[in-house]
Amino acid sequence: MDIQDLIALGDKLLYIDEPKFRQIVELLEQMGDHPDIRRTIAIIRPRMVELRIHRRPTLKRLFCDPFEDLFETFGKTEPMPLSVIERALMNSLWPLVETTIGKERLKSYRGALHDGPQRRGLAEAFWAECAAIVADIANTAAGDAGRRDGAMDLRLTPDRMRAMGDIATILTIAPEVRDLKAALSPKPVSRLHQDHLEGIQEAGRRVARSRPEALKIFVLLAASRMADPSALLGGLWEMDLGLKPVDRATLFMDLSGTVMAQIEDRSRSLKASPERVPDRMAVADLAVGLMASLDATRDAMEQSRNKSFDQRLKQVRGSVHEMVRSQVLQDADTGIVAALGGLDGGADERTQLAQAESQARALRKCSTVADQLGLRGELREMTQKTTATLTAKARQALGGGNAGVGGGARSGYTAIRMIELLAGSAEANKVMDEILNGGRR
Repeated sequence: MDIQDLIALGDKLLYIDEPKFRQIVELLEQMGDHPDIRRTIAIIRPRMVELRIHRRPTLKRLFCDPFEDLFETFGKTEPMPLSVIERALMNSLWPLVETTIGKERLKSYRGALHDGPQRRGLAEAFWAECAAIVADIANTAAGDAGRRDGAMDLRLTPDRMRAMGDIATILTIAPEVRDLKAALSPKPVSRLHQDHLEGIQEAGRRVARSRPEALKIFVLLAASRMADPSALLGGLWEMDLGLKPVDRATLFMDLSGTVMAQIEDRSRSLKASPERVPDRMAVADLAVGLMASLDATRDAMEQSRNKSFDQRLKQVRGSVHEMVRSQVLQDADTGIVAALGGLDGGADERTQLAQAESQARALRKCSTVADQLGLRGELREMTQKTTATLTAKARQALGGGNAGVGGGARSGYTAIRMIELLAGSAEANKVMDEILNGGRR
């Protein structure tokens, strides 16, 4: 297949079978660092991440390695890094870095891409040279902040200026970041254990001694390797990074403020709007994640005896309460039960069933946080009401020896399936047993 034909496929590449997809990724990588190739890789990157495709080492990838955890994420409910770096910015920076280093010197660094005694030293020398170059680019660009940079072909927004500074800083502590990534592997780390904390502390102390100004971005990198960045707060308060008490408190409050701002942004990300039907399962996932983040942040604040975020925590909790009430609980029974009446083999049947199953799963998932949100009674009432309606539908369709007969039976079995998703397999089995036994208890 011609490479232009391959690029023209665009997002269709997301749906081809896995062996062929892997072959296409390999082919794209062989084509080099071209804008069309980068755009195609960007389209298929979510599936590459999902399949954990190993990509051949390049100097560009080595350049990105220390700060790659700060690249923007793909999932709507997945937390963004606490300090985001755009891939577009990196793609504009790398050619400038490459040109400044020069072809001959770049060749001398290729040993850093392969196993061997020279690998570690070459990688560190490469990162140090890249750090100096990016710092120079950032300093030169500072005078053009807010305008479009011709060499980079990007508008230099405040976020991009900040990100360039972050990249330069991270590259100066790349050896410590390498050790941090080894300690917090595999990513994402769902729970901090003692060996994780020791790894962060050991690398962090080296950063604090050599480049104290880089300690905050180092901690943000550590948080970005967590499934929930707020989980690092409690460990950070007890961590000995060799700081004076006042500096330790400042670092903790800086990270706490960044985490809190991210939680607030996430709580606004799925606001209901009149023109948009809410994805109830996405809302439920977000609500559960936000409550975990709120609890971790609150616990860390209690450890530090700091109450400065209490009001903000309360406001986010109120936002999550309203989000679950209006986008998960409200009219959930209508959508679930309506799906039973749409089993006519039409084109919309699969979509309607998928939406109903999503609504049932969302209700079940929100039961884990309903008590914390003060919604336990409302959720229980909605679950019981919907289960009772589904039970009646199942009895009507499957009772009296109708099991296995025609479309009505299908409606009945679908009702049982919805009960299982909504109230659990034990409840679904109980209803089915009652029907098979002719209603006898």
